[in-house]
Amino acid sequence: MFASLESIYPLTNVSRKDLASLCDVLWNWRPCANWVTERPCHQRAKGVACLCQRAETMTPFFDFYREVTAFYVPELACNSNPALRTHDDLRRIVQYIKDRPDDTRLQLTKQHFEKCTASNPKRLPSNDQNRAFNIAARIMTMLTCSTEGQSDGLLEAGSQPTPWYNDQSFNQFINSAISKQNTVAFELHDSAPLSMKLPPGSITAKRLRKLAKLKIIPTNDLRNHLLLDETGGTVSIYHYTSILRQQLRAYQDGDVQKGSGPTTGHKVTLSKELIVETLNTLKCVIFPMEPESQSILRSLVARDGFDPDSCRPDASSWQHPEGDSIRYEYWGSRLLRLYDELENPTPRGFLESWLERRSGARYVMLVTLAGVVIAILLGILGLAVGIFQAWISWQQWQHPIA
Repeated sequence: MFASLESIYPLTNVSRKDLASLCDVLWNWRPCANWVTERPCHQRAKGVACLCQRAETMTPFFDFYREVTAFYVPELACNSNPALRTHDDLRRIVQYIKDRPDDTRLQLTKQHFEKCTASNPKRLPSNDQNRAFNIAARIMTMLTCSTEGQSDGLLEAGSQPTPWYNDQSFNQFINSAISKQNTVAFELHDSAPLSMKLPPGSITAKRLRKLAKLKIIPTNDLRNHLLLDETGGTVSIYHYTSILRQQLRAYQDGDVQKGSGPTTGHKVTLSKELIVETLNTLKCVIFPMEPESQSILRSLVARDGFDPDSCRPDASSWQHPEGDSIRYEYWGSRLLRLYDELENPTPRGFLESWLERRSGARYVMLVTLAGVVIAILLGILGLAVGIFQAWISWQQWQHPIA
């Protein structure tokens, strides 16, 4: 008999109850019961703020969650169970990782699934266990994760997933995925290195389109933020500001315990510095509050699926104080690369590429040689014409017309 669709894709169907529980495990808040049952909210009708309003801003993330979980396919073998049978199983893994961010992946996987199989004699394939933890890590961080030698079919075009090794903790995995590199600042103080200074307004969506002729594309992998593809003529933008604001709100609400590493509380998985820096690259660098850049952003929301939350003008809760220099330690290298692309654009199109290939000093000799060959050909052609004219004159002299 054929297996049912639910057994092949056990996480295909996502209910609003599942999404409400997801908000609870990730950020410790739940939308109201009316939102779950898709009924009008009485609190909002009375003009009172309700968490269902917050849930409505999370629609892009809910769509991302549906996409990631829909492609989970367990290993169907004899005498075995899937590692994920329901969305509750996935949420339990998320909570288990958040409660133990300093345990190695091997410890987490072994301890969690030992509890799951204690009451069930059927085994869970190791590849399926790893796949379940990869999905959980991606939901928590929006970083494409893999085990050593296992990609799970979650690759984005042109990118490789970040491996979460068995001897790495969750904190170490995040640090290895996105680490601090070159520090770049806008409106720097004079004491900063000159090589790291960039003028304000130098890397905007308007300039990327008009000067570098780059196409702005969305990415749901935070690691690909500001990634330039010279060959394809694209720059990837991580646009889920609603997710970043949720994690930042956890810091601002004081619900973070002190500790080392990015995962220092039960709700936050990314460091505050990384969250603020990413938001600033979006709202202060790529899409500043000027008409043309904002118009480009609105078109990206309408046509390319960018998070509508990215158009919110209020950034007072996270933006640096007025007059301070904004420093970029995580995304500094990519900002420098984009600035270099604006200063020295890669040729786009056949004509620009053809001209570029022939504009260097190495082609001077080739051009000179071509000129010499053309001159010789013209000389030979002139000589042939002269000989022909002489022959015509000689024929007229030999055979005069009476």
